[in-house]
Amino acid sequence: MSLIKKLAGETVIYGLSHILSRVILFVVFTSYLTHKLSADPSEYGIYSDMYSYATVILTILVFRMDTAFFRFGSKSNDLQKTFNTGFIAILVFCIIVLIILLPNIDRLSTWLHYNSSPHYIKWFAYILVLDAITALIFARLRLTSRPYRFMFYKLFNVGLTILIVLLFLEFLPRFYPDILTNINNYLGITRQIDYVFLANLIASAAVVIIMIPEFKSFKFSFDIALFKKMGWYALPLVAVGVAGNVNQAFAAPIQKLFLGDNIIENLASVGIYAAAAKLAILLNLFTTAFNYAAEPFFFKNADKKDSIKVYGKVALAFTIVACIVSLGLIFYIDLIILIIGEGYRSGVYVVPILLFAYIFLGLYYNVSIWYKLKDKTYIGAMISFVGMSITILMSIMLLPHIGAIGSAWAALLCYIVMVVLGYLIGQKYYPVDYPVVKILTYIATTALVSGLALYIRSIIGVSPIYFIGVTVCILGVLYWIYKREYKIITE
Repeated sequence: MSLIKKLAGETVIYGLSHILSRVILFVVFTSYLTHKLSADPSEYGIYSDMYSYATVILTILVFRMDTAFFRFGSKSNDLQKTFNTGFIAILVFCIIVLIILLPNIDRLSTWLHYNSSPHYIKWFAYILVLDAITALIFARLRLTSRPYRFMFYKLFNVGLTILIVLLFLEFLPRFYPDILTNINNYLGITRQIDYVFLANLIASAAVVIIMIPEFKSFKFSFDIALFKKMGWYALPLVAVGVAGNVNQAFAAPIQKLFLGDNIIENLASVGIYAAAAKLAILLNLFTTAFNYAAEPFFFKNADKKDSIKVYGKVALAFTIVACIVSLGLIFYIDLIILIIGEGYRSGVYVVPILLFAYIFLGLYYNVSIWYKLKDKTYIGAMISFVGMSITILMSIMLLPHIGAIGSAWAALLCYIVMVVLGYLIGQKYYPVDYPVVKILTYIATTALVSGLALYIRSIIGVSPIYFIGVTVCILGVLYWIYKREYKIITE
């Protein structure tokens, strides 16, 4: 089996676990919630805002020990020692964060403008610790090529979360309202969105419990010398992760603060933007699934003779798939948008921009792997901070003048700059013969065809003729790609 087919196979499996789980969550937390919370979009804005902070804090908690585990666990004869050391480090980080967060709940809730809901901070502190505990287990499953077990745990988490949400939002209100009232009074619940956070907490705890057999080989054995190597390697990656999460997930907090003077109105706008942005999430999920499979794949095959040629082909293959998915989402956006509540559909104009942003994000994963392979993680941190600076500055400049769409344009510019920097600097340290002309041709063609389709749609409107036309168009694009890339597709 060729390396590309092996990577494709693992991407499909990780995609099934990651994308399927996220699609299910999308249906529940975007479609269901945007209909359920249609009267108050600010509640969905709160959901997006809280999870934006959570992604950043989780990166700090895990301290990128998962990537350090790939780096040293894939080379070391004693994979278990690397796992033990990294896991103990994560436990220590979790204890430190809890010691900092829990005594300062009221202060943090005031700072985040959730004075009436301090329990959010407490719940998310526990959620993040529980998720951090499982992070290295998921990393070991990826490194040892056990994607099916990885998929089981991911889907279990999602399935249980959905059941608990439905329990609190549908079953108890209809059949046992008195029990629900008692739960509300005991936990201090004031909004429907609180049940989503509570469901996440319960599901995260359940995953840790069912993962207990995965810890049977774990020993409290901490190799200080190894941790120093892992820590110095991972430290710049923490900066990369924090900056990356700001780029991907921090639109909500920035919009909350800079869209206008009224926080509640801003949160309502955040909810509309976030719901519409979720329509572009399918491409981002593919990008993430690809990264799940690609990162350990690149590490394990870095020393093989043909790895450099393979990396170039992988970048081209990713671009082709990402462009096809983007075309499909843009062509059929009028059907896909029916998934979300009617009150949230006004933000659909951000979707095409975000789709192209995610294409460049996926390319950045490809062209930036060199700094991890060559232990130049500090350069990755510098590139990420350049991207984060662009995201923040452009958002602050654009949001007051053009509204929430400013976040989408900021994301696109951020990832374009990061790809350019990652590619140019990478050619010095780890030269790869990327088919740049072909990659840019496919992206430009996708942009041109998408723009033309949206223009025709604005003239003739959404009609059967339009859908027939775009279907013929996408079939033509698929045939064109097949004729051009027959060797890559069939090898």
